[in-house]
Amino acid sequence: MQWPVEGPFLRDQLLRLPGTEKPSAIDKQLAMGEVWLDLNGLQGDRVADHRFHGGPDRSLCHYPVEHYAHWRKLYPQLSAIGPAAFGENLSTLGLDERQVCIGDRFRWGDAVIEVSQPRSPCSNLDRRHSTRGLARHMATSGRTGWLYRTLEPGVIELGADLHLIERPCPTASVLRVWRGFVNEDVNDIELAWLAGLLPLANEYRTRFRQRLDSRRRQQDQGALF
Repeated sequence: MQWPVEGPFLRDQLLRLPGTEKPSAIDKQLAMGEVWLDLNGLQGDRVADHRFHGGPDRSLCHYPVEHYAHWRKLYPQLSAIGPAAFGENLSTLGLDERQVCIGDRFRWGDAVIEVSQPRSPCSNLDRRHSTRGLARHMATSGRTGWLYRTLEPGVIELGADLHLIERPCPTASVLRVWRGFVNEDVNDIELAWLAGLLPLANEYRTRFRQRLDSRRRQQDQGALF
């Protein structure tokens, strides 16, 4: 299976978020030629805060084209938004968080990439678009997008399609993992499964394991008294 791609998008110089002194690379622009993708991301794409962006488990951000219609309807002031508006490096029509699974491997150009985690929306989206509550609505709706790790670096040309080459975890949809992440009531069996989902970024697996361990300690303490 394959999908046409909007992108690659990148930001080669940091800009200030509107109304702040905070630098950001969220305002991506279409690359003007072929781009090299390595383990840390697209060559020339800047990262303002390495604590939350970039790195081996976050080399690329993907956001579905079709979600933009929802946001334009919900926020009329965002009538002009489209691909790259939310800081993604690539966008497609026909793939969303219900269909894409953690561990999915795609070939994009000469590179091979693997879905590593849901994207965690942050308040920079609100500032970038002067729209309070945008990131919160993204999180509650599950329209988060997702991130990749790079397995095989390579050249990405404009117009390169995205080809699905492997799906080792067909039940591990991005939406399922995100719901487990934000839902404090998820059961212990689900938490244990999420913590053991090997292709999932270690940051997420650690959080799931910590929640599960915390519950078990509370259960053990309750059994003593």
